[in-house]
Amino acid sequence: MKKILLKLTLAFLGLSISAGAQTILTQNFSGAAVPAMPTGWTNTHSGTGSGWVTSNTSVSLYFTTAVAAAPDAVFAVVNDYAASTYNDPAFMISPSFSLSGMTAPYVSFDYVFNKAYESASPYTGELAWLDISTDGGSTWTTIDSIPYVPTNAWYDTAISLASYSSSSNVELRWGYNDHGVSLLGCAIGNIKVFNAQVNDIALNSVTPISGDPSADFVLTGGSANFGGVMQNMSPNTITSFSASYSVGGGAAVTSTFTGLSIPPMTTYAFTCTTPYTVPAGNQSVTMWVTEAGDPVLTNDTLGTQINGVASFPTKKVMVEECTGTWCGYCVRGIVYMDSLYKNYKDNACIVSIHDQDSMSMQSVSTEDYDAWSGTMISGYPSIILDRAYVDDPSNWFPYIPTMNSWFGFADMGLTMTISGSTLTAQATVTPAMDLNGSYQLEFVVEENNVFDPIGGDATSGDWSQHNYYATDVGAGTLAGCGYNFTDSSSGGAVAGDPPMYMHYHFVDRYTAPADVNSTPNGIAGSLPATMTAGTAYTYSTPFTIGSRWNSNNLSVIAMLIDNNPTSNTYGRVLNSQIYANPLKTATVANAGLDAFKVTPNPASDFANISFSLSENNNVQVTVYDVMGRVVIGTSKEVMTAGNHNVNLSTSTLVPGVYNVVVTTDNGNMTQQLSVVK
Repeated sequence: MKKILLKLTLAFLGLSISAGAQTILTQNFSGAAVPAMPTGWTNTHSGTGSGWVTSNTSVSLYFTTAVAAAPDAVFAVVNDYAASTYNDPAFMISPSFSLSGMTAPYVSFDYVFNKAYESASPYTGELAWLDISTDGGSTWTTIDSIPYVPTNAWYDTAISLASYSSSSNVELRWGYNDHGVSLLGCAIGNIKVFNAQVNDIALNSVTPISGDPSADFVLTGGSANFGGVMQNMSPNTITSFSASYSVGGGAAVTSTFTGLSIPPMTTYAFTCTTPYTVPAGNQSVTMWVTEAGDPVLTNDTLGTQINGVASFPTKKVMVEECTGTWCGYCVRGIVYMDSLYKNYKDNACIVSIHDQDSMSMQSVSTEDYDAWSGTMISGYPSIILDRAYVDDPSNWFPYIPTMNSWFGFADMGLTMTISGSTLTAQATVTPAMDLNGSYQLEFVVEENNVFDPIGGDATSGDWSQHNYYATDVGAGTLAGCGYNFTDSSSGGAVAGDPPMYMHYHFVDRYTAPADVNSTPNGIAGSLPATMTAGTAYTYSTPFTIGSRWNSNNLSVIAMLIDNNPTSNTYGRVLNSQIYANPLKTATVANAGLDAFKVTPNPASDFANISFSLSENNNVQVTVYDVMGRVVIGTSKEVMTAGNHNVNLSTSTLVPGVYNVVVTTDNGNMTQQLSVVK
């Protein structure tokens, strides 16, 4: 849990080194004529790549979208992931500057460098480093490597230049080498060369962050803990400092931290020892850090806010899965979304956005939704959470319970009616606080149990799910939601199998607005510009049901989205709601099953699985744990129409919750089983 919380916090903060006085050189690339280098900076490279260029758009470095949390709008990048791009090596060289008379010079910069291929054969590794020259570029000395980080967040580093403090003709050179193989790449931003001053400390960030739904909102009368990140900007180790906060211009509340050992250019996260009792409404907060003899006071103070609210709306996390039948690893998404639904269906809204397959090509709306989602991710499968965080579907477990505790901004109600070929969705939004500005609603109509009714419809794309888990021994094992994807003979899980065997859930059928790619933040005018806490606001929108949709299996999702460009939550889903036709209802009808029961429940030593078949069918009973692993499984056997009982031993299962799945040739049905001892 700690790991994921840190990742979410860093993505929201976008931390960056803050230099003190005596700045010698700065470059944030904002003045560059993209993709050219800024004036005075040069790019030299070997190979077929472009070397270092500037960018102000999303640049995919394999699984890293470099601009996602960039401290500046423009940065320099070697995008080595582009097809047939080789840079061996590529150099970005600074203008000449002088360090004469500097007592403690440093260079700091922000970077993204995954170094995913460190020593893999046949190449010697993906490398990034920093060189220095003191003779006009005739000779270069490597002063440090650029440390790699395994996530998609920007990081910062500071490197001492004290060994060159007497030089008057200094140049810096950032190097990258892929050794002739298209690898990932490296991005650099926010470069500063400065002279550190004794006892200079800086306040880099404060918590809670203004508008952060995880901490900025507190029930009236509750406690808030203010804190932040202090950075030691001096060349000496800091052993103590004080942090103070003032709410609404009131008296300062000070906490002193002693017995520390904070090396130069490193950070220290702190929490003030005196909490604040939060009154109703918005309160402005000022925080500052103090160190005896601090010569630079301009980097010591930051502001934030705290909101006292009367209620905490139930928060449902919006999960948008990016998948495709052509994607052999996307069966991982199928299993994990199924597990998410079974364990957290009351805490999350799930939709599967298909890319370039039979389901995405059903309408212009689904194609536009697919195009939008492609700009948010770097590979398939992926999940987008609240349009704020992107990860692999297998990593959803820590997110949902964490984000469910966040402030949901408004209670949301949703109804869905079907009359003939028209589906009408009506959302009700009741804010827990006054909301002023642009807040908008977006709707998604989705369908469960989608399959190819023709059994080989070549006119609308690929229905058969590709599956690398059955063909790639390195992919590992995977089973769940009625399929054993490791066994290619289990049906419908590998390219070439009959398409009617695969049943897809949460499939996007239509969105409003119809073109999410052009208008991703909801329907303009769907909510008023001024909304009062406790007042209900409604909006409805119709959808025409497609000829190939099954009305019994349709559900609708409504999202409340922040469309205020200056907000810290701009473009994020603040809350969501679903009106769902239960998944089990759809699967029962298509599986030809009836009277499905699991008894006793909870069970200790055994469980009886009873059901009725409407016709002769191939039947298999499988029990999965919450991670999607098979713990009990029966062989597929032909059963006649009528009532059946299957007895399973649960004596070896550890206490917990399991999913019992009965699978037929027509679909599957799931019920939960609790095991106690």
